[in-house]
Amino acid sequence: EADLNPADRYLMERFITGAATLEGTVERAGGHRVMRSPRLRPADYRPALRTASIDIETAMEGLELYSIAVHGTGPGGVEERRVFLRGPGTGQDVVQAFPTDRAVLLAFLDWLAAFDPDVITGWNLIDFDLPVLRRRFEANGLPFRIGRSSEVSWFREGRVWGGSRMVVHGRQILDALHLVRNTLWRFDDYRLETVAQVVLGRGKTLETLDEDDKAELIERTYREDRAAFAEYCLEDARLVRDILEAEGLVELTIERSLQTGLTLERAWGSIAAFDFLYIGGLHRQQIVAPTLGVDQDTGGSPGGLVLAPDPGLYAHVFVMDFKSLYPSIIRTFNIDPLSLVRRKGEEADDDIEAPNGARFRRGTGILPTLLEGLFAGRARARERGDPLAAQTFKILMNSFYGVLASNSCRFAAKELAGAITGFGQHLLSWAKKRLEAEGQRVLYGDTDSLFVDAGLSADTGDGQARARGDEICAMINQALSEYIEDQWQVESHLDLEFEKHYRRMLLPPMRVQGTREPERGRAKGYAGLLAGPDGVVDIVGMEGVRRDWTPMAQALQKEVLALLFSDAGREAVEACVTGWTRAVRAGEKDEELVYRTALRKPVSAYTKAKPPHVKAAELLPHPRGVIRYLMTVDGPQPVGHISARIDYEHYVQKQIEPLIRTIAQIFPVDVDGALWGRLDLFGGSV
Repeated sequence: EADLNPADRYLMERFITGAATLEGTVERAGGHRVMRSPRLRPADYRPALRTASIDIETAMEGLELYSIAVHGTGPGGVEERRVFLRGPGTGQDVVQAFPTDRAVLLAFLDWLAAFDPDVITGWNLIDFDLPVLRRRFEANGLPFRIGRSSEVSWFREGRVWGGSRMVVHGRQILDALHLVRNTLWRFDDYRLETVAQVVLGRGKTLETLDEDDKAELIERTYREDRAAFAEYCLEDARLVRDILEAEGLVELTIERSLQTGLTLERAWGSIAAFDFLYIGGLHRQQIVAPTLGVDQDTGGSPGGLVLAPDPGLYAHVFVMDFKSLYPSIIRTFNIDPLSLVRRKGEEADDDIEAPNGARFRRGTGILPTLLEGLFAGRARARERGDPLAAQTFKILMNSFYGVLASNSCRFAAKELAGAITGFGQHLLSWAKKRLEAEGQRVLYGDTDSLFVDAGLSADTGDGQARARGDEICAMINQALSEYIEDQWQVESHLDLEFEKHYRRMLLPPMRVQGTREPERGRAKGYAGLLAGPDGVVDIVGMEGVRRDWTPMAQALQKEVLALLFSDAGREAVEACVTGWTRAVRAGEKDEELVYRTALRKPVSAYTKAKPPHVKAAELLPHPRGVIRYLMTVDGPQPVGHISARIDYEHYVQKQIEPLIRTIAQIFPVDVDGALWGRLDLFGGSV
């Protein structure tokens, strides 16, 4: 344990996660309150934190500070807004104007001390705003003290994205960009404007598509319309605050901190959380943990099982999902770093043997015990109506498999992770065979889910279908419990639940040009009409939800799917496609033809091949981030720099035609007739 922080070890051994009571005598020393050798115990406490969202604006080179905007929020509805502006004032109550950078920085420090936030947040705060502020403090001969002590705040640059850290003594730094990227939500890009529009339905007060135009627009507004500039700065700080509140991200981070024992800044580190929880359990058994990078195995494991989809258009498909599959496998089969039999000759006759050959001693391991507590905590959170805590428990539990498969974890071992995925593959195959033996048809399966055609007629009501799905799940769970008891002599913690019911469902074939017959199914992508009064079309992994397809293609696919699921005829589908094709060729959909693709490295680093977005980026003076471009007759060109006519036939052939030919393999659509007005004499696609 040579790499462990002694303070972390102290808390681990006492199972203090986030909150504690301290007992002892308080003294005053050097302006601080000091307790010498206090007694610490775990406590149940949830803080109400005071938060300050900040946003800075500078000249393009970052050598001149224009403003610092702050939006403070505290318990009881406390709220403060302020813009510290360099140069002439605006007459607005929330704006304080100062003649120099130094005066702006000192006013900001005074406000920070008075408002006294527990948390400082902002967008890209750690990699931009705070380092720039630190440099401006140093340039003006001021110590960068934005914490609650006399110590200077300092910056440590990370080697990978998200690895940098700003240490501010007495306060926690929560970068809103990092919090959003830690969630499961996905956006076209992670600019504040993009995320705010999706989450809040509003965005910045000044915005352009071109980053260089944006910088010029901000500078011009700063010089010519200072009131509009101040409002722009305030709105940026407010947008961050509102995104965090709308999605409960600060509360979610607090909950994760309370569960894992990590500070708010480190709370989303899965490996650190695993270490904190697991090593405390090891110490209770008088066992020392391995040292990271010294005495550890290598991670890695095979993935989950994917059962090949049976492409087609179906009625009444049930999606059945093993609830928390990998954590449940760990609990059921006592999969644990300590219970793993690592050497030949140490096996026992009653060991639990996994499908990959790994063997585990019987008993109750540390990890299964931890998971049992987390399952119970999630159940209590649900009972008290606390979805935030329940979601935090779920995320934490599901992270343990990935931790055991990572070389960055001191407890990682191929046998451990392989045992988990091996059991997952075995049990999914067993469930498929059992369902088919009972007369059900399994259309598709992926890791922990099965898509089941129960053979119900198209006119079966939702209630009747739901009852049948519940009956099938109960039957499988009973049989699975008996199977596990018989094969491994352990109690099953696995639970197959009825997750979704699609009244109509499409499992698409692979896109194959020029064929009438459905080919093998396309994994990871499907769509269906969810049962219920709203009739929602649910799309997973298909073009309608993928960022690498244009908004036009996404909207068209959704409309065609809605027609298929409402049992519209061939003529209605063809008319829909024809209408969209004519609108594209007429220039009526130009705004929906924009491709959006992120640069993963500098343009100069693309040497072997240049994808379209890179060719478009080469036409920009300072390409970075997400490139927005159109396909023209002269090739890809970035938005704002279009010099040629849009190549509409590219969009017909590369965006519309592939979607419709996929549909045509399972539904009698005349693709050529719909796209070009040519009829297929045999009544089908060619």
